[in-house]
Amino acid sequence: MRLIKEVYPFAAGMLAIALVLYGCSGEDNSQPELPEPTVPTTPPEETDPEEPAAFNGITVLADANIYTVNTDQPRASAIAFDQNGVIIAVGDEAAVQEAAGEGARTKSLQGAFVMPGFHDLHVHALEAGLNENRCLVPAAASREQYRAAILECNDQQEGRGWVFAAGVSVTDLLEVVESPIAFLDQLVPDRPALILGSVGHSAWANSLALEEVGYLDRLDNPQGGIIDRFEDGRPTGIVFEDAQQILRTAAFPPTEANLNEAYLGLLDAVEMLVENGITTVGDAGGYWPRGHEQVWQRAEREGVLNIRASNTLYVFPDQDFDTQVAALTERMTDDPNALVQFDQVKIYTDGILSFGTGALYENYTANPGVVFGYPAGFEYFASGQLADYAVALDGAGFQLHFHATGDRGLGLALDAIERARAENPAGPAHRITHCYLINERDRARFTALNVVADFQIAPSTVGPDYRNFIRQYIGPRADSLFPVRSMLDLGATVILTSDWDADDLSPLSKLEIAITRDREAVPDLATAVRMMTIIPAEVIGRDAITGSLEPGKLADLVILDQDIFALQPSEIDETRILATVLAGNAVFDRTGLLN
Repeated sequence: MRLIKEVYPFAAGMLAIALVLYGCSGEDNSQPELPEPTVPTTPPEETDPEEPAAFNGITVLADANIYTVNTDQPRASAIAFDQNGVIIAVGDEAAVQEAAGEGARTKSLQGAFVMPGFHDLHVHALEAGLNENRCLVPAAASREQYRAAILECNDQQEGRGWVFAAGVSVTDLLEVVESPIAFLDQLVPDRPALILGSVGHSAWANSLALEEVGYLDRLDNPQGGIIDRFEDGRPTGIVFEDAQQILRTAAFPPTEANLNEAYLGLLDAVEMLVENGITTVGDAGGYWPRGHEQVWQRAEREGVLNIRASNTLYVFPDQDFDTQVAALTERMTDDPNALVQFDQVKIYTDGILSFGTGALYENYTANPGVVFGYPAGFEYFASGQLADYAVALDGAGFQLHFHATGDRGLGLALDAIERARAENPAGPAHRITHCYLINERDRARFTALNVVADFQIAPSTVGPDYRNFIRQYIGPRADSLFPVRSMLDLGATVILTSDWDADDLSPLSKLEIAITRDREAVPDLATAVRMMTIIPAEVIGRDAITGSLEPGKLADLVILDQDIFALQPSEIDETRILATVLAGNAVFDRTGLLN
């Protein structure tokens, strides 16, 4: 992205001197000879004024419209950073050029809008990359359409140990296929087959897959999971919640081939992230028995990782407590100079409201018709176990990252954090993600315990259509979904994330929705921007180096084709990302603006 100026040397006036001194005019040359010119024995001290100074390692982005997210200096027209990507000056162009010094390279941004790179601390990047290349089954289809798609997946994966696909909606599947296990056994009779559900909390398996993990003859459920059964106790082939994670680990052990596939998927995902102006993420997968942390670390080691990451390691509810705590602690990394850190743990308290597995204080008003036998929802961990994990992992230095959708699931997370804080008052701030429902009794606990509320507000979940859908199952509680504004007004720390690829990735879309939703809207765009830049940087302890554009921080920034603050709120999502810069290096440049 460095601007290179080439200057060509010249010999001014030499031809004219020769004509005068040596008489090339064609006239009589018998005139008295002129004295020889005096030639200096040493070169002059001053060089040609057009000759530029040598590049001093400083790059200036000028003619820009910069929004810094620095309250002491909100706007600027130029920014300069050194060869390490460290910002040395932000301000008006004259002052920045002076600070940059002689020999700085300048690039005009032609009035483009610049702001800090977006932070999205809840994505499933590695899995999203894998899903780009996975065989897909339609979410909703007829029996014949399901049949055709599965047979195609089977043919495409000939020679693999498992047939693996994704995309099915189990609610739609169960409306057209009476026995999912028999249907899939008929299509794939000779090897295990696993088809992931569309929302990440379910899967569809054949008999060989269930047998592989001991589910075929098992009479109970694994801790944290549900094996769906017919009335006579036989498995239907559908599993819910953590039961599908056990199947996925069996299907994708950390073999060289599987790790290579995951590695390529991660690189595809990072490309999509930077194209969306995102410079820092938190990967909320972290399935370490599948080697996910190895894949991220390989990408950084090989110098191909173009993003910062503060990632989680998944806590499996069915594993032995001491063995798992030791395994997680062994894998923890928190090198402040590394792009990738595995310094968080992901702990599920419950499932999701649309399956009836989100844990509620009061019963569902109607069962969604998917999972039965849990009138107030489902808990991943046995009584007391959640708090034990919180205490042990907080004590090891991990930031706790809880999944909770139901209000009771969220209360369980707060209880566990309160226990950890009592044992270790100096521990890191912890986070609860999703937060569909926050009961009035729990809202003040966020500020009291310094807990971060992490919301995903996407078109699919914050509009009246989704409220009406969920109202069927939880009644009037649907009117208080995603209470972002209420939590802000209470003084809680609030951030916005995407849950990609379960939902839309675009940060610009989230900014627009945050300030235009019909209830619980963020008060203004500046607040929403902070919730996706400097505040998440503070949450993961990286605000000293990123999250705003000011001297001493790294030049992690995004360049847009228009000033989002000058637009109507409904136009924000129409803005284009022109370039994304990480520590001064262009990791995405749509139009060659930084060439």
